[in-house]
Amino acid sequence: IKRELFGGAQVSAVLPYDPKKNEIVLIQQFRPGTISKKFNNYLNEIVAGIIDPGEKPEEAAERECFEETGCKVKKLLPIQGYFPAPGSSESFYHLFLAEIETFEGSRVMGLENENEDILVKSFKIDKIKKMMQNGEILNGVTLIALQWFFLNIIKN
Repeated sequence: IKRELFGGAQVSAVLPYDPKKNEIVLIQQFRPGTISKKFNNYLNEIVAGIIDPGEKPEEAAERECFEETGCKVKKLLPIQGYFPAPGSSESFYHLFLAEIETFEGSRVMGLENENEDILVKSFKIDKIKKMMQNGEILNGVTLIALQWFFLNIIKN
């Protein structure tokens, strides 16, 4: 049997959460994989980025959270590590919950040298739950993080 295996990235993904305001930060950025589908090309997502060589997953999580949202991590909690597509890829995702302080309104973040143009917004927990129920969250790592959140942090 011959199998095709794609190399894969080691990724840190972060669900930014403000426990005082009961808010979650989501980002939106263009995703080319959505072009041929009848969906908005800007998905609601959590923070995620490739772990640099020599960097620990926790360090990458804190760095990416600040780069993509402008929010500093106060406390980082591991959620789960997993293979997003083990049938074809060596990618592995390290998933974290980051306690942060949210902000009013929205902002545009990202690194210019990585061509990032990221819209960042804070949402109340009830709004996030409705977005999930309405099928407005289509990104896999985001769904996993939010489902974990509602099972383990907000249990009602």
